[in-house]
Amino acid sequence: MKKSILSIFTFIFITTCAAQYVGLNNNEVKQLNKLIQKNDAVKKLFGDFTRDAESALNDTPNPRDTIVSEGHLATHPDKIASQICMKDFNKIYALAIVHKVTNDKKYFDKAIVFLKAWATVNHPLGNPINDTKLDNLFEAYDMLRSQVSDADKAIIDSWLITMADNEIKTAKKGKTTSMNNWHSHRLKVIGQIGYILDNKTFRDFATNGLLMQIDTNLNKDGASWDFLERDALHYHAYDLEPMLALAIIIKRATGSDEFTYVSPKGASIKKSVDWFLPYLNGEKTHGEYVNSKVAFDRERAKNNEKGFSIGANFEPSNGLLTLLLASWFDNKYASTARLIMKTESDFGDWQLVLNKVMKQ
Repeated sequence: MKKSILSIFTFIFITTCAAQYVGLNNNEVKQLNKLIQKNDAVKKLFGDFTRDAESALNDTPNPRDTIVSEGHLATHPDKIASQICMKDFNKIYALAIVHKVTNDKKYFDKAIVFLKAWATVNHPLGNPINDTKLDNLFEAYDMLRSQVSDADKAIIDSWLITMADNEIKTAKKGKTTSMNNWHSHRLKVIGQIGYILDNKTFRDFATNGLLMQIDTNLNKDGASWDFLERDALHYHAYDLEPMLALAIIIKRATGSDEFTYVSPKGASIKKSVDWFLPYLNGEKTHGEYVNSKVAFDRERAKNNEKGFSIGANFEPSNGLLTLLLASWFDNKYASTARLIMKTESDFGDWQLVLNKVMKQ
């Protein structure tokens, strides 16, 4: 795999032992272990990962040269094939988290087999809607990287550098995709890679970009550019999720709070989550896509894809991840998340477990 000049240049910023801000660090793993021992809900969730990890030990990696998702209908054969291949990411995460908790090397060894397979076969093209699917892989590698051999690390790191470089190359000013939900996901991907590799170029691009994206994409009243363009709360959530995920990483790493940061025009992630809240707790409803300006939304509706029916009310469950991520910053959002999940448990979702151990 050829490296661009930018790839070679950015490689010098990489250290061999970056701090862990994307996945759990060792102290947080200890806190997780304690929580598993004393809380039945957490024990059950971890048991699910253990079963997945045990199953993955017998599986063969299924990497794909190019992930196909963005701009394709659900019935497209390449999209279907990609979804099957991307099940590997959940397996990699399960192997990583179970290894970290149990310290059993067999899970680590298998996770590296999967990671190297993807790093060798996959060729990222700088499409953030495709690359954003790798969240679980990124978190897993961040947890494992300090234990990875130099030879294996070089293979996986090089792949991630290429991915981030290509994302930066496609961030062309003046294009809609340089300020809509694409850019929110692009910044998250570059930030995740930047913090995994301790790469200052990528970290700065993501951090500075997030502040600009808040000002460009979010309005003072809380509505997002994508909501107004697509007339869909689905896309409001899809904008906020990567912004929140990146803001969590930045807060963990630097202490800077991009969640409450107010941009020059008065916009903030927090305002946009609060604007969304009435549609999640049942106070308001919204018929989706009625006035969308994007033809692809009508194509998906004609294809009878779930969640994309024009005029159908937004389902609060589609905003659950937004609430779970926002509750990392303010636990008040967890009450609405529990309402949606129909549970009184403090740990009805793994993200709530992560929120707890990260903030011990």
